[in-house]
Formats: sequence, C-alpha cells, structure tokens
Amino acid sequence: MGDIFSCQWISRDEYYRRIHRFKWISHQIDSKNGSLSGNHIYYHIAGNHDIGYGEETEPYHINRYTNNFGPLSRKWLARIDGSIHRFAILNAMNLDKTRNIQYRQQAWQFVQQLVAERQERPDIPLILFSHIPLHKPAGACVASPSIRYQNDFVEYQDYLSPTTSAYLLHCLAPTFVLSGHDHNGCQAAHSVKTGVSQAIPLGAAGKSLRSASDLCSLTFEELDEFQTEIEEFARQTVTPASGFDSAGTNAWDTLEVTVRSAMGEFDGAAGIFDIHKSGHYHPSSPQRYA
Repeated sequence: MGDIFSCQWISRDEYYRRIHRFKWISHQIDSKNGSLSGNHIYYHIAGNHDIGYGEETEPYHINRYTNNFGPLSRKWLARIDGSIHRFAILNAMNLDKTRNIQYRQQAWQFVQQLVAERQERPDIPLILFSHIPLHKPAGACVASPSIRYQNDFVEYQDYLSPTTSAYLLHCLAPTFVLSGHDHNGCQAAHSVKTGVSQAIPLGAAGKSLRSASDLCSLTFEELDEFQTEIEEFARQTVTPASGFDSAGTNAWDTLEVTVRSAMGEFDGAAGIFDIHKSGHYHPSSPQRYA
C-alpha cells in the first residue's frame, strides 16, 4: 500500500540495489533478474517514502519512481465471479497542496475522469487504493487527523484533507477503500448523505453547496478556495465510524481498511487480499463482498 522502501536519504546506487532486491523478492522481472518466472501482474502504489509529501515533490523523485514502478495513478476493470468491478489507484501524495502544480493537476485530472466514469456506470462497484487514508476524527484510528504545511504545501499528513476526502466519498462513492501509511492499521466505515437541507453559499460567485453534484462540479482550485464551506458540508453529510459494524447494518456506504504495516514489530499484512462474491450485489450492501 505504498512506501515500498525509503528513498529520500539514500544514494542512487543504494536505491537501485533496493529495487533489484525488492523485485527479486516479489518475483518481478527487471534488468538483473530477468530469468525469474511468474505470471502475476504487479501494480504499485506510491507513498511518501517513495516520492515524498507535497512539499517534497520533485520531478527527479517522480520520474525515478514511474520509470521503475509505473504510473502514479491507474485504473482497470476486472471480472469477479461474473461481475465487473472497477479498481483505481490514486496518487494520494499529490491530491492536497503540492509544490509542483503539474503533478497535482495530473492527480486531479485522473480523479475527475474516474468521477465521469462512475457517473456513467454507477452500477459497477469501485475498489479504491490510496496510500494516505481518508479523513477521520480523532479516536477513530490510532493516527490523528494531522496535516502540517510548509510554505502552504503539505509537509506531513496522517490523513487526506477533509475537503479531498469528502470529494472522493461523494463523487467516487467507492464500495471499498484500501489504504496504508498508518503503521497500526485501522478498519472504518463512512456513511454518506447525498446533501444538506440548507444550501451553503460559496463566496460571492453565486455558487452554493446543497448536494453531492454541487461538490463534484468544483475544481481542485475551488476545493482550496472554499475549504471552510466544504468542511462544513462534510460535517453534515459524512459520518465515519470506527470498525465495520459500529455504524449498524446497511448504515454505511464505504468501508475503509488501512492495512497494518508488515514492518518490524507491527507484524501486519503484506497488502495481499482476496475478493469474492457471497451474494447479490447492491450498491447499498457492500458487506456482501468479503
């Protein structure tokens, strides 16, 4: 789920030694182990130790990562027990305020393309992958909702910002979100209302927030500009709960699993999971997938 290995403070030679070792361990072919066999497809997720937080974003780190592990964002369809599912990996490191605007634009262009596809085919369940978890209040997980900025760019974050998280939940409506970053891991559920009873004005431009469609029509620049108003919309429409069952049966719309780290004493998962269909799918019943 990202943070394949720490790359910011090592030499170029050490970086490529780690790449070859990682690909050898996971039976991936590269220039030094091209004789390895295997028929798996590997999709990688970029974390802060792979390309840095928004304030650290540099073309050198991005290009080095994509040359060795593929694009930062990607999506694909897969058939599971006869049903089509949509999978998407987000470049979570560049969704919030980033020093290099090019990478933030690319990250949001991908999200907006995905939103258009979801609006066209809302019947296809979406499984979303993001290194950084969605925003949750203090106490929902071990991590706290902390974001630090340097020169107005993200220097550190435990979760995605409340505005970005609200946009992803309302506009992508994922059935499952799998995330990393928090070494302790967490299970959470998000209940999402479609709108608010009283419209929230957005500045003097005549725009307002009443429904999810209003939120989904905003650009990422407008998400920054109207951060306070969108956070209020999120408070009224998004209810996170710790654990899958605490919100009650069918009360939640999105399940989120933050995969516990396999590093050292955390003794967690390696990010491997299975999906199988255990009953008739309905968008309000994601619990039928295990």
